[in-house]
Amino acid sequence: MSDESMHEKFGRKLRDKNAFGYDFSIDFEVESYLRYRGSQFVNRFDANSYLYITKAEDYFDLTNGSGALVPAFERGNTRFLVISFSSDWLYPTYQSQEIVRVLRRLNRDVAYSDLQSNYGHDAFLVDIAEQTDLIRGFLASTFREAHAGVLA
Repeated sequence: MSDESMHEKFGRKLRDKNAFGYDFSIDFEVESYLRYRGSQFVNRFDANSYLYITKAEDYFDLTNGSGALVPAFERGNTRFLVISFSSDWLYPTYQSQEIVRVLRRLNRDVAYSDLQSNYGHDAFLVDIAEQTDLIRGFLASTFREAHAGVLA
């Protein structure tokens, strides 16, 4: 969640009490939320899987160590849909826009949308209606063009 969303939803509201407990019980609403989300997470995901996924994300480098995006896209001959979320701190909008600029410079077919959200990196899991419509439309138009012989 973004800072703004966390502040709006929780702030420093106490949970079912009027003063701090000065113990390890839940004092704040946010603690209750985080405890609930944490228990959901461990029940849904194997910890080792999460470690491997996280490590794969850490190792992934689209530029293959060169720092240059152009080589990553210059041989690709496909359509691209790039979606970013305004409050995503893990994959910020400016990085998506950088990819779009490179694709356009290479004269690639690219569609881009920055969706407004207060849910931070989790926006793609929470705000799904608009991204679903974008993806559905993109895939439908790609299918139409492919079957019309436009794509090689």
